[in-house]
Amino acid sequence: MRTTQTPSDQSATNTKSSHAAGILPLIGTILFVIVTIMQFAGGAGEHSGPQLVTNAVTYMIGWAGVGAGISHLLFGRKISKTIGFEKSPYELEVGFADLSFGIVALMAANYSSEFALAVILASSIYRVGCGIGHICSMIKQHNFAVNNTLILVTNFAVPAFLIFAYCTWA
Repeated sequence: MRTTQTPSDQSATNTKSSHAAGILPLIGTILFVIVTIMQFAGGAGEHSGPQLVTNAVTYMIGWAGVGAGISHLLFGRKISKTIGFEKSPYELEVGFADLSFGIVALMAANYSSEFALAVILASSIYRVGCGIGHICSMIKQHNFAVNNTLILVTNFAVPAFLIFAYCTWA
């Protein structure tokens, strides 16, 4: 016996998928908050400021970049859909850019704070540039897809926090 989804079942599935996809841009921030809370609850000690910066670079750039890179490289069609874009060659380029930022940020924990600053600045310039592109898409194409709007948090708030954290605690 063969079953098919009704339009209401498909709509419910699409809504769940859309909500889950909406969390993807925030995964690095979510991991950062969880790890930092656990670390500080265990007593972060006198080096809490530099550790906070290391956590931010590791999760907000590192793991977020690796996840975004894999998503764009392996699931480009689906990711484009959640952004409100058509699948295009940009997925490959964005995927490798995200992956490169992620890998280099994960390496930063083993190097000097100046290495972390370079990663923060490069990632921030990239993210703000992407954010400007998403805003242009909202204005010109009225594109308010979940990952064209929610991503603005990581495009602007994360770079601002990273630069503030580095200048304050590194």
